[in-house]
Amino acid sequence: MSTTFNVTKWDEQAIDAEKTNFPLNQVHAQYELEGDLQGIAWVEYLLYYIESNQEDGHLATARITGFLHFEGQYKGKTGTFTAAEKGLFDKGALDSPGMIIKGTGELQGLSGSYQYDFIGESSKLILDFKVHE
Repeated sequence: MSTTFNVTKWDEQAIDAEKTNFPLNQVHAQYELEGDLQGIAWVEYLLYYIESNQEDGHLATARITGFLHFEGQYKGKTGTFTAAEKGLFDKGALDSPGMIIKGTGELQGLSGSYQYDFIGESSKLILDFKVHE
């Protein structure tokens, strides 16, 4: 299963711009999702830059940790879920799987994980979800 998403907000700021030996940024992002998941996701990331590229951020390398909060529908069931992510962004490739922590509403019994998949202009989440009644 998969769902497509568009990044509708990406607000990235240095935690402390004066500490050049502490290259840690905080990101507030928002995604719109369509497919098996339909709704909005808000994401909070911390990025530790191993290798930075000021001209093209897609050529950077960073360790990632964060949380994603989804509100909407999964296969017609309405609710929310929160997932934790941890991984690596390396020159355009993202390996930062998410694991569901908790669901609410009709998604209360949702568990599982997801992976990011970027192909050209298309952004997808590959879902490995289970719904427990």
